[in-house]
Amino acid sequence: MWRAVERHGTPGRPARRSGRLVSAAAGLGCLALVAAGCGQTSAGSGGPKTPVSGGVVTYALPANVLPNYIFPFTPSQYFSIVNSDNLQYLTYRPLYWYGDGRLPYLNKQLSLAYPPTYHGQVVTIRLKSYKWSNGESVNAGDVLFWMHMMQTDAASNWGGYVPGELPDNISSVRAVSATEVQMTIKGKYSPLWFTDNELSQITPMPRAWDLSGAGQKSDCTHVVSDCPAVFNYLNSIATNPSSWPSSPIWKIVDGPWQLTGYNSQHALTFRFNKAYSGPVPRHHISTFVEVPFTSEEAEYNVLQAGGSNRLDVGYLPTVDAPVPPPGAQVGQNPVPGYRLQPLYTWGLSYFPYNFNPADKQLAVISQLYFRQALQLLVNQAAIIQGPLHGYGKLTTGVVGDYPRTRYLSAAALRGDPYPFNPTQARKLLTSHGWNVVPGTNATCASPGAGPGQCGPGVHAGAQLNFTLVYATGNAWEEAALLQLKSNAAQVGINIDLIPKTFNGVLSEIVGGCGSSAAPRPCPWELADWGQGWSYVPDYLPTGEELFQTKSAGNLGQYSNARDNTLIAATLHDASLRAMWKWENYLTGQLPVVLQPEAPAALIESVANLRIGAQSPTLAITPEDWYYVR
Repeated sequence: MWRAVERHGTPGRPARRSGRLVSAAAGLGCLALVAAGCGQTSAGSGGPKTPVSGGVVTYALPANVLPNYIFPFTPSQYFSIVNSDNLQYLTYRPLYWYGDGRLPYLNKQLSLAYPPTYHGQVVTIRLKSYKWSNGESVNAGDVLFWMHMMQTDAASNWGGYVPGELPDNISSVRAVSATEVQMTIKGKYSPLWFTDNELSQITPMPRAWDLSGAGQKSDCTHVVSDCPAVFNYLNSIATNPSSWPSSPIWKIVDGPWQLTGYNSQHALTFRFNKAYSGPVPRHHISTFVEVPFTSEEAEYNVLQAGGSNRLDVGYLPTVDAPVPPPGAQVGQNPVPGYRLQPLYTWGLSYFPYNFNPADKQLAVISQLYFRQALQLLVNQAAIIQGPLHGYGKLTTGVVGDYPRTRYLSAAALRGDPYPFNPTQARKLLTSHGWNVVPGTNATCASPGAGPGQCGPGVHAGAQLNFTLVYATGNAWEEAALLQLKSNAAQVGINIDLIPKTFNGVLSEIVGGCGSSAAPRPCPWELADWGQGWSYVPDYLPTGEELFQTKSAGNLGQYSNARDNTLIAATLHDASLRAMWKWENYLTGQLPVVLQPEAPAALIESVANLRIGAQSPTLAITPEDWYYVR
C-alpha cells in the first residue's frame, strides 16, 4: 500500500516542531506520571519490577511530521505511516492486524476476524466479538460499509487502490449473518496474497459514520450509490485536527484508544477506551500523548534534559548514535535512565524517478544504462558506516531485506548487485554517447537509439541536470543526499537538492499529476520523502502497489509490460517462485533508486516503562505498555 514512511529522528523523515513547545506538553505528561507514582529510574540498576496500572506516556512523533487525516479510507496525499500507525490504528482497528513479534506476518490474536477460509472462488470472513465505543457490535454491515465505498468512484481516492484489484477483482460481497461476510472472487488468486494484500486493506466502519452531511443519515452500508456522498462528507471533516476530539463521528472507536485532546502545539492526547474488546494486559497505561518536533535535534534536547519535561518514549538521532561493537545491535546508550532498541521497517527503502516528467528533455530517465549509472553512485556501505553510524541495512532489490523473510530470492541474499563504483558509472555514460568532463554537466554527443548512442528521445546537447526535492529535518538523510550529489558530480551528473517538509514533498509528487488511472506529466524529476515505502496495509511484497502500471503507489509512473505480467503471476501462484522471478527481473530494471534501510527509529524508552519489542510494521500498541516500580 502507498504508505510514505516517516522516520523517527534517526532514520527519519521529516522534521519537527520547536523544542520549547514540546517541552510544555511533555511536562504535563510527566506531572501526571508523578501523580501516578511512575517516577524515572535508571536502566541497569536492578530497577523496579512490580507492574502498576495507569500513568501517562509522552511519545515523540517523527521529525517535522504531523498526523493530518483521521478517516481510515485515506486518499493518496494523506496515505502515510504517521496517519495510519500514529492515529487511525490506535482508534479504528483494521479487519486483519499484521505484526507478530519481530516479523510482519498475520497476528491472529489482534485481528478483528478469524483467519479467512477459501472454498473455490468464495472467501468467508467470520468476525470476533468486538464492540464500538457506543455499545454497538462490530458486525458484517461495518465490513460492507467499507467494501461498498470501494465499489464506487470513491475507490480512486483510496491511497492503495490498484486498477483490477480490490474491489475490481470481486464479483459480489454479502453479509451471510451479523458476524459473517462472503466474497466471490473473479479468477483464481493465491489465498496468501488475497489475505495479506486485499483483505488487509479493510477497516470496518461504524453505522454512525453513514452520513452524507451533519445529521443527514445515509445508507452506504446497504446501497452502493449512497457511498460517494458519504465519502465526500467524511473526507471534508477529516483534515481539521482541532475538531477531531470533539467530533461525534471520530469519537466512536473500536480500538483501544480514543482521541481526547489536540492543543495549539499540535500534541495529540489519547485515553484508554474502557469499552475496548481486544486483549490487553492487566496493567497498562491510561493516557498516551504524541508530541511533535521540528527537528530530531530539538527532540534529542528534550530527551537528554529529562526532569519535568521528559519524554517517556523518544528516539536517538543517528548522528548521535553510539556505533555498535561487532556482533551487537546497539552501542553504549548516551541517554542515562533509558533503554535503546533499533526498529527497522517492513518496507522498501528507495526514492523514485519521474518517468513522465513535464520536461521531456529528461527522456534519459527511461534509459536503463543511466539508472544503472546513478545506482552505482549510491554508496550504501558508506552511508551505513557514516551518517547511519552502523545501524543501516543494505537494500539489494525491489523486495525489502529486513527483517529477513521467506520472500527474498536467493539472488537478493547474495548482497548488493550495484555496489558503489563511479568508474563503472562513468563507463556506462561514455559508452552510450555522453561527453563526460569533470566539473561540468555531461552532454549527449551521440543522439539516437542505436548502440553507443544516448537512447530514444534524448536530443543532441541534452545535459544530465536534475532537481531532487527531499524532506528536511533528518541529518543522516541530508548527509546521504549530499554524498550522492558529490558522487554524481564526478561523472557529470548535476543534482540540485531542493528542501521541503515531508508533507510538502508528498504534495509535490502526488498533488498535481492527475489520478493513477489518468496520469499527466509532473514537474518534479527526483523526489525523496525519506526512505520510501512501508508494506502497510499490503504486507506481501508482490509489487502491484509500487510498480504496476497506473497503481496509486507508483508515484514515478513507471510502466513495463513484462513487469506487469510477472507481477500478475505473483498474485495467482500460491508458491513463492513467481515472486522470486519477478523480484530478480525488476531489480535488474532499477525502476527506483535504492538506498539503505535506516532504522525507523532508535527508540529510547524510559527504564521503568515496558514497551516490549516493536513491530516492523511500525504499528504501535501502547495499550500493552505499562510502568513498573
